Amino acid sequence: MILLIDKTIVSQKLQVAIGYDTLEFNTFINEAQEFDLKPLVREEFYMDLLNSEDQPVWKLLIDGGSYQYKDRTYYFQGISTVLAYYAYARFVMNSGAVSTSHGMVIKTNPNSQPLSLEERKNFYYKKRAEAGNLFNDIKKFIERKYQDYPSFFEDIHNRHHEDHKRKSGFSTRIIQ
Repeated sequence: MILLIDKTIVSQKLQVAIGYDTLEFNTFINEAQEFDLKPLVREEFYMDLLNSEDQPVWKLLIDGGSYQYKDRTYYFQGISTVLAYYAYARFVMNSGAVSTSHGMVIKTNPNSQPLSLEERKNFYYKKRAEAGNLFNDIKKFIERKYQDYPSFFEDIHNRHHEDHKRKSGFSTRIIQ
């Protein structure tokens, strides 16, 4: 699996413990890509994003930056920031849970107390909402720079036509 970000990028934007295992954190990043970002875009666009991340127009989309539109300069956070917020939401919700032979537990120690489920849910939903707001800015950027990201858009007429062609044809039934 190609990950568009890593723990370092998330920790530059949000607080992640230095000692938290990087490989384990990659699970949250992978889930953010597959379960949060991928459903927001067309499959073709998602594959282009993964396979073209080093090309300048895709790098701008991933990293964010500024662009010109109608004689104005606009700024946007990139997909890396959106993924960071989605991954962080998943991290907050699940990082304290440890699988044991007796089920899932949350470890405690004398110097700290884990967040309650309600507090974790609040963090989770807040970070997901923030990621959604950031993604709205990315959609505006893509819509304004549509020529650079044709796979983001779907030709609805052609798709409808293709679906209709598959469904049309002879159908036979035996009536007794």
